[in-house]
Amino acid sequence: MAKRKSSSKGFTLAEVLITLGIIGVVAAMTIPNLMTSIKAHKLRSQFFKSYSIVQQAFKQMEADDVSLNPGDYGYSEFYKTFMRYFKVGVDCGVLAKVHGVLKNKPCLYLDYSTSDIKGESYKTLSKSPSTSAYFDNGQFILLDGTTIFVENHKQKIFISVDINGFNNKPNRWGYDLFTFEFLDGELRTMGDIKTSFNDM
Repeated sequence: MAKRKSSSKGFTLAEVLITLGIIGVVAAMTIPNLMTSIKAHKLRSQFFKSYSIVQQAFKQMEADDVSLNPGDYGYSEFYKTFMRYFKVGVDCGVLAKVHGVLKNKPCLYLDYSTSDIKGESYKTLSKSPSTSAYFDNGQFILLDGTTIFVENHKQKIFISVDINGFNNKPNRWGYDLFTFEFLDGELRTMGDIKTSFNDM
């Protein structure tokens, strides 16, 4: 009786290498897009969370019958009242000069002469250098790292929120930094047709 030849089934080394090469190419094409999508989703979630907690603070102030009229507050008074409605990790204070001498620096000090904030400035969405005077009436950092800048200027209240904190890049308006204006009992994103800067 003749013996049958045993045939072993399996992949050759060439087939395995070709398969791994294809998987590598597909991964290289899809992973960067996937990571960008995840990061964008995270920033979007942080934006809505920040908007919500800032809006809730204004609503709670209204419910507590605390004035929302900017004219009722002095240079740094509004931020102190506003800050009480948050879980604050760091009270950065305000920019204060006495007879032209800097007496107090907040967490992010905007030097108007150099337009620097600790050596770096925020940027516009198109990555152009940009500075803002809307940081100097009070700053505080929440427990999750979100940084809130308060500006009570010319009978208007502006709130800027760095949703992931200054130490986390890219520090660009419209990406991880947003400015809101409180108007008619509602928090509006700067650029809205009713806001002071609606041509952005």
